[in-house]
Amino acid sequence: MQGRRLYRWGWCTLGFATIVALLPAAAWACAVCFEGDDALARGLNMSILFLMSMPFVIFGSIFSTVYITYKRAQRRGSKSLAWTQKESV
Repeated sequence: MQGRRLYRWGWCTLGFATIVALLPAAAWACAVCFEGDDALARGLNMSILFLMSMPFVIFGSIFSTVYITYKRAQRRGSKSLAWTQKESV
C-alpha cells in the first residue's frame, strides 16, 4: 500500500511541475528575453563565465599548492614524504 501512495505522489509532483513550467508567468523569469538591453545581456554572460571558471580556479590553486610543496620537499631530500622513489623499487 505504501508503494502505491509514493508512486501517486511522484505523478502528482510531475504534474504540478509541468503546470508551473507551462504558465505564462514563468516565461517572464528570463531577464533578457523581454525588453532586455545589451548591458544586461553582457552582465549576465560575464557572471555565467565567472561562475563557470571558479571550480577550475579553486581546484587548480589547491592542486598547484600541493604539487609545489611536494616538489620542494622532494628537492630538499625530506624523509617525511608520503611516497618516495626508493619505495617504488
